[in-house]
Amino acid sequence: MNPLLRHLLACVLSYRLGAISLILLGMFCTHLHAGWVESKDGVTVIHIKVANLPDPSRMDTAGRADVAAVQQFKRRFSEIFARKYAAHYKAHPEIYGDYNWDNVRVELERFAGLQVQNVETDLLAIAGDMAPDILYVNFRKSDTYIRNGFLYPLDQWLEHVPQDELNQRVHERIWPVIKRKGIAGEKHVWSLPYGGALGKVLLFRKDRFDENDIPYPDLNWTWEQLFDAAKKLTDPAKDLYGMQLGRGKTESWFWITFLWSAGGEVMVYDDATDQWRCAFNSEAAVKALDFYTKLGAEKWTDENGMIRRGYSSKDVAGSYAKWDQGKIGMQFAYIDEKLFSTINPDVTGMVPVPLGPPDVNGNRIRGGELNSRMFGIFAGVDNPVIRDAAFEYIWYYDSDEAMQIKTQVMVEGGLGRFVNPKYLEKYGYEDVMQLTPPGWAKAFEIAVNTGKPEPYGRNSNVAYDMMTVPIQQAEQMYMNGELSEDHDVRMSQLQQILDTAVAKANEKMIGILTPQQIKTRRTTAAVVLVLIVIAFGFVFRKVIRAFTPPSSSADGSQVSWGFRKYWNAYLLLIPAVLTIFVWHYIPLMRGSMMAFMNYNIMGNSKFTGLENFGNVLFDIEWWQAVYNSMRYCFLVISMTFLPPVILAILLQEVPRGKILFRTIFYLPAVITGLVTMLLWKMFYAPSEAGALNRVLMMIPAVAYVAFGLVLLVSCVQFGRRLLFHEATKPGVVFIVAGFVLCYASVSLASPILFPSGEPVGRWIIMFVPRLFNTLPEPYQWLSNSNTAMVACVIPMVWAGMGPGCLIYLAALKGIPDDFYEAADLDGAGFIDKILFVVFPILKPLILINFIGVFIGAWMSSANILAMTAGGADTEVAGLRIFYEAFTYLSMGPATAMAWLLGFMMIGFTIYQLRILSRLEFKTTGKK
Repeated sequence: MNPLLRHLLACVLSYRLGAISLILLGMFCTHLHAGWVESKDGVTVIHIKVANLPDPSRMDTAGRADVAAVQQFKRRFSEIFARKYAAHYKAHPEIYGDYNWDNVRVELERFAGLQVQNVETDLLAIAGDMAPDILYVNFRKSDTYIRNGFLYPLDQWLEHVPQDELNQRVHERIWPVIKRKGIAGEKHVWSLPYGGALGKVLLFRKDRFDENDIPYPDLNWTWEQLFDAAKKLTDPAKDLYGMQLGRGKTESWFWITFLWSAGGEVMVYDDATDQWRCAFNSEAAVKALDFYTKLGAEKWTDENGMIRRGYSSKDVAGSYAKWDQGKIGMQFAYIDEKLFSTINPDVTGMVPVPLGPPDVNGNRIRGGELNSRMFGIFAGVDNPVIRDAAFEYIWYYDSDEAMQIKTQVMVEGGLGRFVNPKYLEKYGYEDVMQLTPPGWAKAFEIAVNTGKPEPYGRNSNVAYDMMTVPIQQAEQMYMNGELSEDHDVRMSQLQQILDTAVAKANEKMIGILTPQQIKTRRTTAAVVLVLIVIAFGFVFRKVIRAFTPPSSSADGSQVSWGFRKYWNAYLLLIPAVLTIFVWHYIPLMRGSMMAFMNYNIMGNSKFTGLENFGNVLFDIEWWQAVYNSMRYCFLVISMTFLPPVILAILLQEVPRGKILFRTIFYLPAVITGLVTMLLWKMFYAPSEAGALNRVLMMIPAVAYVAFGLVLLVSCVQFGRRLLFHEATKPGVVFIVAGFVLCYASVSLASPILFPSGEPVGRWIIMFVPRLFNTLPEPYQWLSNSNTAMVACVIPMVWAGMGPGCLIYLAALKGIPDDFYEAADLDGAGFIDKILFVVFPILKPLILINFIGVFIGAWMSSANILAMTAGGADTEVAGLRIFYEAFTYLSMGPATAMAWLLGFMMIGFTIYQLRILSRLEFKTTGKK
C-alpha cells in the first residue's frame, strides 16, 4: 500500500470536491501514526488512540460511569499485562522491542475528528492515515470495513476466552455480523460489541397524549393507531407535530422499521453463491412506502383553511429541541441492554414499535431494529504491542468488572432506575429495582427479540442512501399530485419506483453486471477517451496560436524559446515552474492512475483498465449530478453574477446616501459562510413559522405577477434598443431572458393561481379573483425538488452581492465623464448609456469574472452539502464525487468522475482563454 496516496485523497476530495490536482496534494505529506510505545523515567508507556473514548469533562452521571470504568482499566492494565504478556514480550525482544516490560502503563487518547452531517469522517481519517487504533464500527459499516481490510482479526485473543463468557458478551443474533468471511475468504471475528444489544423502540410524550385525550400506546399498538394519533397530535400552526421523521440521504432509517413490520427485507443473502442482493421492492415494501409517504406528505386542511402536508416533522437539526419542548408527540429511538435511556418516565413513555399491517391470515408482525455499538482494531496498526493493548481495552470496557463499576456510579448518582433490572439484581441493588419504570424491561425484551439486524451485507454502508432515493421520489410525486388516489394504481406506481431503485442498488452496491455489459462499457470508454484526446489536441493548438505574439524579426521568423536572449527571465521562472510541477503535475499524474484501478486504501489495488470510465459513462446518477451542476451553475450565474453589476450601477447613480446603501449591502459579507447557511436554514423552516414563508404568505398573487411583468418590460426595453442598433443576438437574448424572469416570478404564485388537480377552464375562470389571494400552504424549501436548488443559491446572493459589486464600482469610477456627456449630446437615454458606454468598458472585467464564477459554481459543493446534503435532487457533480469516494469507497470511479469533470472545465476555460487573448487591458483615468 502507498500511504502517501492514501493521504492524498483525504486532502483532495474533502476540500474541493472535484479538484483532482488538490486531491493529490497530500502525496508527499508525512505518514501519521496513532499509537506508539515509549520509555519514560524507566516506565514503558503504551499510547493508544481510541474512538469514542469517554470524555472526562462530561459531568452527567452516565458519562461519569463510563469514565470511571476507563480509569479502572488504566489502573488494572499493568496487572493484566504482567499476567498475560510480560513473559512472552521479554522472551521475544526482536518482535516487541527492548523495553522494560516489568513496569508498564497505558495512556489512552481520544480520537475526535470533525463531525459533518452525512459525511463519513471516520473514512476520511482512514484515507488520511490518521485512523485511531481502536475503530468504532456499526452494522452498516462493518462490510465496508471488512472488505477493504480495515479491521484486524480478533481470533488470536478470543480463542483463549471461555465460550460462555463470549455468549454472555455477544447476543446470538449479532454473531453473523461480527464473524464472517474476509478478503481471503476465511471467517474471522472482526469486532466486538459493547454496551450490549440496542433495540429500537417508540417513545411518546405522555403530556401531548393527555392534552388530546389519546390513550397511551401499548404492546398491541398498530400502524393504524399510530397514524390516527399522529393526525390528532399535529397542529403546524402551533409548531406541533405527531411524529418525528427525517430528511437527507439517510431518511430511510425512519422507513426501515415500517419495511420490516410489513414483512419486507432490505437485503437477502444466498449462502450457496455467497452473494447479497437488495430486496426492498417486495409487496411488503410497497405497503410500507405507501404508509410512510402518507404519514409524511398527505395533503389536508387545518381549521384555518391552510393546506398542510403530513403529520410529521422532518427538521432533523432541531428535532431534539422540539422533542424536549414537547412539540413532537412520538419518535423512534434506541435503548441499550446495559443502561436504559435517561428520559423522564413521568413525561415520556416507551413501547415496542407498532405492529404492521395484517397478512392474508390476519396476523401482524413488528420489525424493530437490532443493533450494537462495536469496537475493532485498525488493520493499519503494525505494532503487536499496540494491538494487544487495544484488545485488552476493548474486552475490559464491557467486562463484568466494568459493568459493575458503571452500575455503581449510576446508582450512587441517583439514576439506578435507568439500569437494566437484571444488572441491578446481579450486583446487589434489589432495592432499586422497584424504581424501574414499569414495562420498560418488557419493551426492551420485545424490541430485541423481534428486531432485525441493521443492514450489514455487501456495501450496506450505502443501503440507507439507496433506499432514500425512492422515498424522496414518492414524496415528491405526492406533493406534486402525481400519485394516484386509486389504491391499485398508486401501488403500481410505488412498485415501479422501488423496482428501479433496487435495480440501481444491486448494480451500485453489489456490482451485478453481465459480461456483455462490461465489454460494451469498456469499448465506449475507449472511444470517448480517444475523442476527448483528439478534441483537446485541436483546442490546445488553437489556444497556443492565439497567444503566440506576432513576429518582431525582419524576416518574419518566430523566436521559439530564446534562451540566450531571455536567460534572466527563465532563471526567475525556474522556482515557480518547479513548485507547480512538483506540487501539481506530479501528484496529478500519480493520482490519475487510480482512475484505471480498483483502488484499495489498504493496498492490493488491481489494474482494471478503462472499466471505471466505462461505469461512470453509463452511470445515470453521475449524469444526473452533472445536469444538477448545470442547473446550479445557471442559477449561480443568473442570480449572483449579473445582480452585482446591476447593483453597482444603481449604487453609482443613487443621488444620496451612497455610503449608507453600500454599507447595508456589504454587511452580510462579514458573516462567515457556515453561519450564513445555518441562518438561512432557519429562514427556510417549512411552515409559516419560517421567516421566508411568513413574508411570502403575506404577499398576494398580483404582486408576483406585477413584479414579473416589470422584469419582462425592463428586459424588452433593453432588447428593443439592441435590436434598433442591429445587435440582433443580444437583443433576442434579453427578450428571452425577460420571459424567463417573468415566468420565474409568476411561478411563485402558481399554487395560488393554478392549484394542482383543477382543470384549465377552472384556472381561467378563477384567475382574476385569485389575484388577491395569498399562498395556501408554506413552501417546503429544502425538501421540494422544485425549490431546493434555488434555496441553496439565495444565501449566496444575499451574502455576495455587496462584495461582488465593489469591483464594478471601482471600474465605473474609471469611466470618464466625457463619455456620458458625449452620449447625452447624441440623445442617448439611460438604457443606451448602460448598453453602449458602461458595458463595452466593463466587458473585459465581466468576462474575467464570468470565468471565475462559472468554474467556482461547479466547485462550490460545500453549500449544497450544508443545506441539503444532496437531497431533493440537488446532488451536484462535486458532491457526487465526494460521496463516491468516502461513502462507497469507490476511489477509482471517483477519480474517473473527477477527470471527466476536469475535462469539461478545461474545455470551457480554454475557450475563454482564447477570447481573453483578444482583449486589451489599459489603465483608467489619466494614467
